[in-house]
Amino acid sequence: MRLALLLLLTAAGLFAEFLEIRIDVRNMDCVTCVQTMETGLKKIRGVEKVTVGPQSSVEFILVPGNKLTLERFRDAIKGVGFTPGAAQVIVRGKPATTEGQWKFEVEGLAKMYNLSAPHNDTIKALAALNGKLITVKAVSAPPPDPRTMPSLDVDSVVDPK
Repeated sequence: MRLALLLLLTAAGLFAEFLEIRIDVRNMDCVTCVQTMETGLKKIRGVEKVTVGPQSSVEFILVPGNKLTLERFRDAIKGVGFTPGAAQVIVRGKPATTEGQWKFEVEGLAKMYNLSAPHNDTIKALAALNGKLITVKAVSAPPPDPRTMPSLDVDSVVDPK
């Protein structure tokens, strides 16, 4: 009985999380910079793989069931001395409208993001999936003020279930 409950709770946590994150990084233009970045970021619990690209970007593949936020990665990049830029993400959660404003809740984190979509087809897909658990591919610019709610600009719905 306890095993079944544990498996159920574990499975529920697998459906709401960041899966992949790629963050543009400014001023990362030497071999030592790349090595410093890799060494510092591999220590984050919940990261399966870190790839520091020659195109001034860092890609994270995350372990299932992680509880990591996008802000955690931006802070880690700042912590090793670099400036994070826009992030491309694949994330699970629920789109919903609150007071006429679209939001995206990354459930495992109880974290909300403002939600927008550049294409009418994407907006229609999100409206049809309102309140349902989905996986989206999106871009998130660093917020201008850390006190403001971050945003996700959805490119596409990857998995509507």
